Amino acid sequence: MVQRNKLIDNLRGICMLGVIAIHAGSSIAVSASPNVHIYMLFEVLSRYSVPAFFFISGYGLFVSYNLYQKLDYIPYLKKRFKSVGLPYVVWSILYLLYYQFVTPGSVGWSPFDLFSTLFFGLASYNIYFMVILLWFYILFPCWRMLLKFMQKTSIPISLVILFCLQLAINYWTCHYWTYPAWIAKNTFLLNMLNYRLNYLPFHYLFVFMMGALAATHYEYFLHILRSHFRLVTAFFLATVILMSSRFYYLLEIKHYDLESITNTLQQLSPEGFLYTVASLLFFSAILFKAEKENLFLKANELLSDNSYIIYLIHPFFLDQVVALLSRLFRTQDDIPAFLTYFSVLILSLTSSIFIKKTGKKLPVLSLLLTGKSK
Repeated sequence: MVQRNKLIDNLRGICMLGVIAIHAGSSIAVSASPNVHIYMLFEVLSRYSVPAFFFISGYGLFVSYNLYQKLDYIPYLKKRFKSVGLPYVVWSILYLLYYQFVTPGSVGWSPFDLFSTLFFGLASYNIYFMVILLWFYILFPCWRMLLKFMQKTSIPISLVILFCLQLAINYWTCHYWTYPAWIAKNTFLLNMLNYRLNYLPFHYLFVFMMGALAATHYEYFLHILRSHFRLVTAFFLATVILMSSRFYYLLEIKHYDLESITNTLQQLSPEGFLYTVASLLFFSAILFKAEKENLFLKANELLSDNSYIIYLIHPFFLDQVVALLSRLFRTQDDIPAFLTYFSVLILSLTSSIFIKKTGKKLPVLSLLLTGKSK
């Protein structure tokens, strides 16, 4: 059994804080007088979080499966579908049942509707991540070949080329993607194009391969974090300034609305992509520094241990918290954004702890909800 890496595990907790912030931030935008500074923190500066999970996944895969040993693809695939595929289907059905209960008739239950919902990750706004992750798993032999090629040629040059290609692909797919009018007549083909960001793994390939390189060259990765901590920090701060200045420029000079700014500065934009890479290096460096100085926060470790279920369940609690606070406060503007945020975080964390404890007594429940039978 591969020993777990504490640094990478604790990175999950930081990522989870960002994911909840992104989703909690949507409630700020509907306010009559939204706090734009908190909105920027929640909806713009938290955008590192989803791509960072692909970095963690890339690390985990290449640590678990030696690059130069034969991959038994079918057993590997069964294991990955058990750990991610089964919980994905179960949680998707739970969310569909929930939305059907809240808004009767809003869910299509025909075989075609269910297939489309599951294929594109449309059961809930947070769950598309698992679809992309499954495609990363399915195409794992391709990523192994890519990493071997990078190592045979030149890792630095390969990274630069992959970085540039990633920027180009993301920019093209976000701004210049077009298709023939006849495709609109075929619902499934139209959805294949419209929901391309929900299932195509190529938009996050660079950060995934960063994780793969961190796994196969872990000591060198730590050396970079240790020896170039100030440079990593400066890179991170520079991208924070870039994202912040762009946010206020679009808000004050271009007069974009908040949703348009979010779409412009999302994680696949050039600024967002740079910020993601910088955040990954910075947070890894901070965690490494904390580990060396015995400064690990127990709260982050607890959050990291429960990050999987928190990720899956927090949209449900966000709905409940927003509905409750809307009744308690006179207007949406009166609701403190951080009250929403921490309420969702605490409720999701508490539920995860309960589910994991219950799962120890009911292995079937654990298997369905987490992909683990113990």
